[in-house]
Amino acid sequence: MKRFYLAALASLALFSGCQNAEREVPLTSVKTVRFLAGTADTRTAFDEAVNGVYQTRWTANDSDVLLSLNYGKAESSAVTPSADGVTASFEASFDASAATSPYTFYAVSPASAARAISPSRHAWSVSVAAEQKPLATSVDEAAQLLVAKSAASTALPDEVNLHFAHLTAYGRIALKNLELGDAVAYRVELVFSTPVVGEWYWSEDGSLTSNGASHTITLDTDASGDLWFACAPVDVSGKRMELTIFTDLGILTKEITFPEGRKFTSGKVARFSVDMAGIELDGGAGAFVPVTSEEDLSVGSEVILLNASRDRAMGAQNGNYRNAETTGFTLHGKHVTLRGETVAVLTLEAGADAGTWSFKAADGYLAATSGSSNYMLTQADKDKYASWTLTFGSEGEVDIKAPDAGTRNLMRYNPEYPRFSCYKSSTKAELLRIYRKGGGSGESVVDDPLTASSAYGSYLTGAAWTYVKGVDQMVRSYSDGKLEFVLLKASTKEQLVVSGYDPSLAKGRAANVSVRYRKGKDVLLQKEYTLTVVKEDGPKVWLGDGSGQGLILKK
Repeated sequence: MKRFYLAALASLALFSGCQNAEREVPLTSVKTVRFLAGTADTRTAFDEAVNGVYQTRWTANDSDVLLSLNYGKAESSAVTPSADGVTASFEASFDASAATSPYTFYAVSPASAARAISPSRHAWSVSVAAEQKPLATSVDEAAQLLVAKSAASTALPDEVNLHFAHLTAYGRIALKNLELGDAVAYRVELVFSTPVVGEWYWSEDGSLTSNGASHTITLDTDASGDLWFACAPVDVSGKRMELTIFTDLGILTKEITFPEGRKFTSGKVARFSVDMAGIELDGGAGAFVPVTSEEDLSVGSEVILLNASRDRAMGAQNGNYRNAETTGFTLHGKHVTLRGETVAVLTLEAGADAGTWSFKAADGYLAATSGSSNYMLTQADKDKYASWTLTFGSEGEVDIKAPDAGTRNLMRYNPEYPRFSCYKSSTKAELLRIYRKGGGSGESVVDDPLTASSAYGSYLTGAAWTYVKGVDQMVRSYSDGKLEFVLLKASTKEQLVVSGYDPSLAKGRAANVSVRYRKGKDVLLQKEYTLTVVKEDGPKVWLGDGSGQGLILKK
């Protein structure tokens, strides 16, 4: 791809091309057009107003560029760069009868980044790479997207001058005070609270809208120098970015908030630093690992409590219950790290009765109530109301009960009124999960087993179906900002419908989705799930339950 000047280019939108069905036309209507890129006389009003006028550099890594006449069939052409990289040339043939005057050519490089043309909405789509391999002193060349638009012509020309400009914006992060010790870094993830990569629509009015955009940039790097990356031109003023360094001995995580007014602009390199001072392996505050047996616990263990769906963590006391936090923690595969102090860290002690445990928070012991209300209190004394038994299920969920504390003695999460409290029965309230501080080594960052799969589809018990391109049909649409993802298999009259997923969710966030799978008239599965976003790769998203089950959707 192109190497770039570190010069300012005006913000530009997105282009792409698609393959339309070919049709027979008279030979006289097909014309070969030669294109010259990067020459000094290629400036047009469009370049001045939108692209800026800075040249690009073409390298030996440049392969094909994608070209389209008006909104017609896209053509791929091999690039021939000049010896000094200032200019390049390529040519392609177009069906003149398929377009009408005025004639305008569009181009995007690399051709592999182009996705589709939508003539009806006068919009193009490209994909900004989510996985990148930066160089020591530059952005991954394959992640640098350049686009061009020619001046309009009343006749189909023999030769066209194009001025390419950078579509993608760039970032350069200096890591300060990073201490890895004996650990060896092999990957860095940048998770933004706003979409920055993936698929986008660009319209000629200059608007830029998501067409499957995502939040996560994965850098294949050892983090030994500055971190270079490419992204869409987006406003990150006041937005968050979580930086995670993966090593063979664990992870280091730091979250920053961008200052007001910060933007990533096409063609510009935004330079900023992240101070890693005090950040230790496994997330600084220490990773919390899932507990599946009482044998994993001991007096003095520090633990946190999550609901069974793992999208809420127990927080501070709030009257007669404890808050259900949706932020302040991040799920890394099966492990949890904390951000801030909103999640309650509890210390285990022996309970007042034999065979029981007590959970001590900063303000006292978690306790059931002697009354008939669904209350959970925090009290100063360790007595029978603050003494709990633990019964673990096969999937790690735990039944926490104060056996001598009356009838409202089951510690649960209430999804209807999001809170942690005590109840008489577990019919409407979820069991909990216990996470213990102290998990370490590289095993703490093993991805959800679901990520071993890559095909779109369902990986749920009783509803397993992987998409086969060219055989199955895939449909996706949006209603009120929510995605509906449908797979169809005509040969067996099967239909899988996943609805309700919010594409704005970043990695580690919980998604509430409805799954309906039928074969003919038989409904094989109809259920609501709360799953976690465990991975993103551009428009593709993995939603998992931590045990290998879940969904792979196209946003």
